[in-house]
Amino acid sequence: MQERVERTLLRGGLPVGAVLAALIVGGALVSALGVSPWDAATTVATAGFACDPRYCNLGGTLALAAPIMFCALGAVVNLRSGLFSIGQEGQYALGGLAAAVVGSAASAPTGIHPALCLLAAAAVGAAWGVVPAILKLFLGVNELIISIILNTMAGLLLNYLVNYPLRAEASTVGYTRTIADTAKLPVFDPSTKFGLAFVLAVIACIGVWFYLSRTTFGYEQRMSGEATAFARYAGMSATSAVLRAGLIGGALAGLGGGVQVLGANYRVIEGFSDGTGLTGLTAAILGGTTAIGAGVVGILYAGITVGAVNGLQIMLGVPREIGSTVLALMIVLVAIQAPLQKRIERARERRRTNRRLDAGTRPSTEQAGVHA
Repeated sequence: MQERVERTLLRGGLPVGAVLAALIVGGALVSALGVSPWDAATTVATAGFACDPRYCNLGGTLALAAPIMFCALGAVVNLRSGLFSIGQEGQYALGGLAAAVVGSAASAPTGIHPALCLLAAAAVGAAWGVVPAILKLFLGVNELIISIILNTMAGLLLNYLVNYPLRAEASTVGYTRTIADTAKLPVFDPSTKFGLAFVLAVIACIGVWFYLSRTTFGYEQRMSGEATAFARYAGMSATSAVLRAGLIGGALAGLGGGVQVLGANYRVIEGFSDGTGLTGLTAAILGGTTAIGAGVVGILYAGITVGAVNGLQIMLGVPREIGSTVLALMIVLVAIQAPLQKRIERARERRRTNRRLDAGTRPSTEQAGVHA
């Protein structure tokens, strides 16, 4: 029982320590600019999570969090299944473009039109997301490399389509036509665009958690990623698990682009591929590659981003890049914690073994002295 408690405290304490260490470094950077770290922290919290009758900052945070959460869930499904794909950015971009095309070109009743747009976003994201899985399984291509290349290709393809075949009108920046009103997702707060998109993201978090934790297919995917040898000897198909991961993960990231277009932007502008997919990947890593953890971190990430812009930069004159620096440092420290945790557990196991050996040899030594 004591060992189990110590192990739990260790696994929970290291991530908390990593976050606190990153915050301490951020406080030092803010102090170097002549601003109190406490004032900076309270300003970020107020600007990102407060809500009053005039303007609800929390609504803006939740609106920003929705696409991040979808991309984070796509990364969770991939990583838990042993598919180390970081192609969420490209899937997000093309999924949003597909939603914009269906939303502006097709005609359907209210309620059905958004569903068709999201279905198109999920289909395009899944098609783009399964490419690294196929190349890994059948050609032995490294999925990290191919997903990076696919992200670049998706960004270039989106900019080409937005500037030429799908361009709405002549302007300095290319953009598609505005989607029809029947394709827009309901918005609860027009000033922040907080609406149904966030509700769908929460439902997706619960759905992915249930799929990975409570279904046979989800169990196969987790075992294929976490215990490959066990999965193989148990008769599980690693090939189908990786293919499912590519499809499901790509569909989720594509939905992230879809909800951003249908719930906030209402069109796709050149440069729509703005790093949201990579932010989702970051949230998945910081969330311990769990669905619920990724969702919570996605909200926190959005809140810190909004707070850094509206709080640090506008109210205190502190560059918002400091917020990004703190988040990046959190990723580095969380990445370090995995090998560090293994080393600590090995050292603890050696100490326990030595104590058991000492306890077993000491009585025999004392008895030998008595007999002598």
